Amino acid sequence: MSKLKTLAHQTSLHNRKGLPVMAKLKIVSLLVLGLVLHSQWSSAQQSNSPYSYLGIGEAVTEAGSVNYMMGGLGVANASGLYINNLNPALLARNRYTLFEMGVNTEVKGLQNFSKRSNTTRGTIGPISLALPVSSRWTMLLGLRPSTNVDYSTFSVNKLDLLGKDSTTIAYNGSGGLNKAVWSNGVRLNKNVYVGLETSYTFGVINNDITTQNYSDGQNYQIKLADRTNYSGFIFKLGGAWRPKISKEYFLNIAATADFSQTLKSKSLRQFRTLDASGITAINADTLTQTTGHITLPSTYRFGISLEKPGQLSVSLDYSMTKWTAFRNVEGNSEKLVDASTIAFGAEYIPDFEAISGYFNHVVYRVGASYTQSPYTVTGTAGAKDYNFSVGASFPMRTISYLNVAFVHGKRGTLATNGIEEVYSKIVVGFSLGDFSWFRKPKID
Repeated sequence: MSKLKTLAHQTSLHNRKGLPVMAKLKIVSLLVLGLVLHSQWSSAQQSNSPYSYLGIGEAVTEAGSVNYMMGGLGVANASGLYINNLNPALLARNRYTLFEMGVNTEVKGLQNFSKRSNTTRGTIGPISLALPVSSRWTMLLGLRPSTNVDYSTFSVNKLDLLGKDSTTIAYNGSGGLNKAVWSNGVRLNKNVYVGLETSYTFGVINNDITTQNYSDGQNYQIKLADRTNYSGFIFKLGGAWRPKISKEYFLNIAATADFSQTLKSKSLRQFRTLDASGITAINADTLTQTTGHITLPSTYRFGISLEKPGQLSVSLDYSMTKWTAFRNVEGNSEKLVDASTIAFGAEYIPDFEAISGYFNHVVYRVGASYTQSPYTVTGTAGAKDYNFSVGASFPMRTISYLNVAFVHGKRGTLATNGIEEVYSKIVVGFSLGDFSWFRKPKID
């Protein structure tokens, strides 16, 4: 029996009578650690993304560190060595307990027609825990960022020729949405997989406008604060077909669907008077307090990959999102345009069954993607995003890996979109697996 078959056999073992106490403690500890790190890192991020002013913020990919290495794809690409966050059906290929989380660091150069700036942002990626329920069924619990709002800009209006008297207007946004995820993937027969992802989406988005008039020596500011809470359930369906086309190769064909759904919203709009340092000087005056809902667009993803297990995989993904169907609380689309992405990626393992040689077991990956994004400032066309990526997964112990990815790309052009971004990302993640979490020790 080959090492791959032995691995698959060992990882299919689990405890059908309930989880051992230590397994439960490990699960709780990992989830709590992930939640704490997610909260701390998210609150410390620094960035300026003008596109996040639109809609419910800039969409954040659900891709994990492994997906980042291959252009963000993964609809038809899966392995028992890592968790697939993009297609719930392929969770069924995870035959052992696996925990994943990662840290994304982005350095971005931003330019418009008048000035240029550099920003840095750090975020926690998806936090996922895959739990095999049976030899055909795997469940996932996780927390993922969904959208991000983070922008800051201001304008100065001169009231006289000398510019001594002026008015400033500052626009600031913060917050975003997150998902608490429960997914299930089931293998129906030898080649067919289906899955359902249920996620509770929640979060707060703040959009503030602050003005200050310097013409008469005023030392206070007026702020219009708009705070909106969002919540609701979102569902994703997934499916995959994995026929064997030769002695060594499998063909993977897969698709997922996020249908158009709604989220509840609660908005609070207030006027606040602040002193020159930005501290509230007078109690806030509530203007409106309303409830409603927003309509999220549908997203469809398709993928195909050619796989030689334990050595080579080549994949192609395509996705499209109907952002023109998005509606905010007022029923407006905010001039978002339909988005689409095409991505290509490949992974290679020199010799998975080698007894010695550390680098024989390193997984090397490369990818590229092209995205027609929904965001536009000038209103003529969505910003185009091109990027390429490379990375590797380094074995640590048993079935655990350190994943490192590098992504470089460009989004938008000055002539078409009014904003041009050049960015580089470094993604570091961990895939921590263990054979023994669901197996009670036996004494002979």
